[in-house]
Amino acid sequence: MTDGDPRSSDPVATGDSVVSEAAESGDRLIFPPCPRCGERVITVTSRGPRDHVAGPCGCQLTRGEVKRL
Repeated sequence: MTDGDPRSSDPVATGDSVVSEAAESGDRLIFPPCPRCGERVITVTSRGPRDHVAGPCGCQLTRGEVKRL
């Protein structure tokens, strides 16, 4: 994206910029890797006691895997 792009200041639109901005400000945002695929897990959606999905990758997780995150 270019500097003239209005989305360049939007952390959601730029993806990794949330982590970059936090690193520049001295804060630490640590997103654990998905136990299934290795992509960073930003969210976990639980739709019941045995139905958990990592986001943004979409991998299904067990209850034990969610606890370890």
